[in-house]
Amino acid sequence: MKKAALMILFSILVIISACIGTKEYSESDIMTVGIYPYMPPYQYYENSNLKGFEIELISEIAKRMNKKIEFVETNYKYGNYIAARSGTVDVSISAITKTASREKDSIYSELYMNSYSSLLCVDSKYSRLADFEGKKIGIVDDTVYVDHAESYKKSVDFEIVKYYNYYDLNSALLDGEVDGAFADYFTCKYFMKNGDDLTIIENTDIHYFGMVSSMGNEELINDIDEVLMAMYTDGSYEELRLKYFEIE
Repeated sequence: MKKAALMILFSILVIISACIGTKEYSESDIMTVGIYPYMPPYQYYENSNLKGFEIELISEIAKRMNKKIEFVETNYKYGNYIAARSGTVDVSISAITKTASREKDSIYSELYMNSYSSLLCVDSKYSRLADFEGKKIGIVDDTVYVDHAESYKKSVDFEIVKYYNYYDLNSALLDGEVDGAFADYFTCKYFMKNGDDLTIIENTDIHYFGMVSSMGNEELINDIDEVLMAMYTDGSYEELRLKYFEIE
């Protein structure tokens, strides 16, 4: 009898703990946000200050939700997705591509941006992917570009060279360590705008970005979506987008 009573008590405690966990977000005035500030113009450091489209976007969302932000930096891009999926942070934002496989173990906000995989080189040296036969193409490790490069390698035999972040990749391309690179379209445009002699050869796969949270965190995502829709309606989202991205 005592054993049965103890089991019932334990079950009640587990249920109470689960309920407390679901309320943790709504009761806190702090929202922890995972970031990867090495991907301009989405997010980056300028004079030791965080800058970028996504930094301003999530900051405005948090402000309208009456939340304070605590940024949690991850040292590699995929790690930011993992931080959100595991619940280490409340939500992550860093041009995280929405995929069918990721939707199985995480939840996404409404999509707020789209971009492309771009193949680029220095000074118009090449004109198509086939020109990279026997050459080296750089990518940022632990990103969707790894999968893309592996797929393209089936038809064109080039060497894949992986780098830690987009700054390292850009430097390697300019220094001649690699002949080309696969990278985000708007990140490529950022480096080109800042004077780097780069040429986008072609845009391939399209990517759709959303903010990511762990399964069961629907309340947070719903609140984010509500603010995001309000920003679309009042024009503040478009104003912010035009601040960082060229319209073509």
